[in-house]
Amino acid sequence: MRTFSWALMSALGLALCGLPLFHLLGYESAAATGAAVGPLAALLSALAFAREPEAPDGPAQPEGPLRLFFGGLPARLALALPPAALLLANMAFVRNCDPMLGLVFWGVIPLCAAALGHGVGLAAAALVPGRPRVAGALAVGVFVADGLRFAVRLALQPPIQGYGLGFGWFAGSLYDEALSMPASLLWYRLLCLLGLGAGLAQLELRWRRRSARPTGFAALGLAGAALPGLLLVAEAPRVGLRVDRDVIAEVLGAELRTEHFIVHYDPAQINAAQRALLEEDLEFRYAELSRFFDEDPVAWKGRPIRVFLYPDARAQQRLFGSRGTFVARPWSHETHLRWEEPGDTALAHELAHLFTAPFGGGPLRLATWGGWLVHIGLVEGVALAADWPPRNLSPHETAAALRAIGKAPDVRSLFEPAGFWSQPGGKAYTLMGSFVRWLIDTRGLAPFKAVYAEGDWEGVYGADVDALVTEWEAFVDAIPVNPAQREEARFKHRAPSIFQKTCARTVAELQRQAGAAANQGDPVRALALKREVRRLKGNDGDEGLQIAELLVATGEVDEALELLNAMLEVPPGEEPQVAFAAQVRELRGDLLWKKGRAIEAAEDYARCIDDGGAQGAERRLAYKELGALHPDPAVGELLREYMVGDHTRPGQLWLALQWATRAPDDPLARYLVGLQLHHAKEYEAALTWLAGPPGTVRYPPIDAQRRALLGEAAFAAGQLDLAAEVFEGLREDGDGAMRMRAPEWLERIAFRRARAEANPE
Repeated sequence: MRTFSWALMSALGLALCGLPLFHLLGYESAAATGAAVGPLAALLSALAFAREPEAPDGPAQPEGPLRLFFGGLPARLALALPPAALLLANMAFVRNCDPMLGLVFWGVIPLCAAALGHGVGLAAAALVPGRPRVAGALAVGVFVADGLRFAVRLALQPPIQGYGLGFGWFAGSLYDEALSMPASLLWYRLLCLLGLGAGLAQLELRWRRRSARPTGFAALGLAGAALPGLLLVAEAPRVGLRVDRDVIAEVLGAELRTEHFIVHYDPAQINAAQRALLEEDLEFRYAELSRFFDEDPVAWKGRPIRVFLYPDARAQQRLFGSRGTFVARPWSHETHLRWEEPGDTALAHELAHLFTAPFGGGPLRLATWGGWLVHIGLVEGVALAADWPPRNLSPHETAAALRAIGKAPDVRSLFEPAGFWSQPGGKAYTLMGSFVRWLIDTRGLAPFKAVYAEGDWEGVYGADVDALVTEWEAFVDAIPVNPAQREEARFKHRAPSIFQKTCARTVAELQRQAGAAANQGDPVRALALKREVRRLKGNDGDEGLQIAELLVATGEVDEALELLNAMLEVPPGEEPQVAFAAQVRELRGDLLWKKGRAIEAAEDYARCIDDGGAQGAERRLAYKELGALHPDPAVGELLREYMVGDHTRPGQLWLALQWATRAPDDPLARYLVGLQLHHAKEYEAALTWLAGPPGTVRYPPIDAQRRALLGEAAFAAGQLDLAAEVFEGLREDGDGAMRMRAPEWLERIAFRRARAEANPE
């Protein structure tokens, strides 16, 4: 049995060495090894101890349970050695950027799992002495039952992370790449070890009583383990070990009830005025999605949808288990996300998942193959198809651009779970969303609902997936995309998936820490962390750009300029990255302007605009160029401070007001004041500054944004006629995302008017 066990663990190690993300000494490999070594140790110990003629706590046993446990513990801990040794050897082929953290994870997860399994096996043998098969089944059954407990809790309670005897900790969504040792895992393992200690002390106490030996030591050990364990159980919600929806609702602190929703939110984040906008936004999205899906999930379920709104990423991580991933669960009729203002597409996307529940398949009410295997590609694809976010490039245009530049994965591969998760999230979601939207637009909603539940493509459509994807490919390939759109798609979707990155977890955690340090006013630490990230990633342009920004924050402007100049040099044989070069040139222009070299700065801004790679930054670049070339030095100085100075939003508002005071008829100054008031959600005040006929600001991208802000402010302030007039105009002559956003705002206006007519006060 020992040989078989070592062979089994060696096979596991070899398998891990071939799996991206699992192929280094880190969290994933530790969790996988713990999931195997825990029940294996339990089985081996149960078989070994139950073969003895007497139970481990029997009176004739020459050694007590504690001695038996510690005598056999090294052999059980050694079960983790084969995969650990293979992963250490694999470091010759795969870079491991933080092996020390990996060793800590291995100590906390698989080694603890082995010890726990050893103790469970000993206890099982004590229950059924002389019956090794029954004892083995009982011991393994403890881990199986614990896994089922975890799965049920994961499905029925909000948190997307959780804990188990073997695997230790399930970290949640892959899209939250940053990962460090969580304090909650340490608390959980402490609780496990206290439980193990209490169990062993209880067995030792029984043995000593039966064999007429002194019991004081065992009783003291039992109390010493049980009392702290009970205290930790009582404090479990506070330390993150037992968080459920009631705990989350209590921590968030406030509740809003609407016709179709029960919303839990933080009242410090959402004031009374925003509460009214939130209620309207929820009900508007419900009506919008009801039309798209022809479904009423609240009537179908018989109760309102529960919405949990987290105030920030930190609170979301602590309560829900993710920093940036939003989740909707059709089977539990609830969603978890963050919300800032009407128009947030995340709300539409997550609610769309809940609208698929009435026609979803299987116990989870999702897209399936045959009613059981979840089809994650269709699950996410239909949500994006319903949401259809208003961006510069629609999902169809993005798919066309990605295919044109050869950066689109084969959509057929996204129909498999491994194929979907192995791709960067942006690409997988966008391509599947485009396919599903095309499928519904061309074939209708009813057949899509039928195929969504069971996955019977030929039975529903009379064609297999391959044929349908081929037809969709012809559709998107016929969509015209210009070079600027192709470059935008290339730039936006340049990041690889987590499985394709070097040291993905370590790098993401360092980036998170760097961002936190910068936000806390510590650019020196942020710079050191970013330099470490760049060292790990190699000569990464994005990191270089952020390093240059931090160099400026620490006063090293000349060094930042040198770095930016080097980044603009294109190595021989490499294709220029227009969008990235635009970002570098814009930052270089900012630094040149700060140093008083306004003409050179204006040249950089103009080059960014001319190259068409500014990634939606035309407005910002236009008034930077204007400021750098402004004939009035005083106004130019105000603009320089506004655009490239280190100011908070209130400081920017003050600068814009200073400019407007000097030039009260300057429409650009008025636009900037209105922009800052809009950011501050002072909508009525913003209206005065943003008002004016189309073309007021003689820079088309800026004027289009002014009009959009005017329409949004008018809507928030209740001036619906003005808002409708603005968005009607943008629907006719807007471009890109604004042209896509205008119809939705017009629908919002109509929705508010209809509600007012239905409920006159």
